[in-house]
Amino acid sequence: MLRRILIVGGACLGAALMVSPALGQRSIPKKANKYQATLVQGVVSCTAANTTAPGVLATPACDPVVPNDDTCVYLIDGDKFKGGGQAKSKAKDDVAVQVKLKGLDPACEGLTLCAVADVEASYDTCASSGTCTGERNEQLPLGVACCVVEKGKCQVKTTINAALPGALVNGVNTEFMVGRVGMLRTTGGGTISGPAFISGLLLP
Repeated sequence: MLRRILIVGGACLGAALMVSPALGQRSIPKKANKYQATLVQGVVSCTAANTTAPGVLATPACDPVVPNDDTCVYLIDGDKFKGGGQAKSKAKDDVAVQVKLKGLDPACEGLTLCAVADVEASYDTCASSGTCTGERNEQLPLGVACCVVEKGKCQVKTTINAALPGALVNGVNTEFMVGRVGMLRTTGGGTISGPAFISGLLLP
């Protein structure tokens, strides 16, 4: 019997996707088969702080904010923000993954965006006959889960079996621990440091 688990955590929130009976060697929730996250604009990480963030934490920060992709961004019409995005996943016989974007800037038209995720996998059966966790994969492409931006919209639908053949091993309990899920531009030139759009939260 194929038993599998997918745990997905965004940059600012986490959830779990699961299709499995209780695992003998793990402590897991009774049910965790859905995941949903909003997609915010991906930004370059701060490595050379030149200011301080507001609030109680007052952490070192970089001024200004620099998008990972300064070509493909959400549309801003005057002082109104028009864009939005969402990543969803649901587990049953397979793990379905869907990412939708809308309200993208005209500069995105005709560009190809592909779904990526930061992934680690853990297994109950390894070469040592015990449990093991594989090395972390940063921005792992989810197969050919790509779309071309048209009229400000882009959408991909895939499953774990289709995107990553062999990732779900028959008879092996597999846990996917996913960090950030995003959409990375793959065409159109320019230097891209990371996903243009990435899972997260935006506070008013």
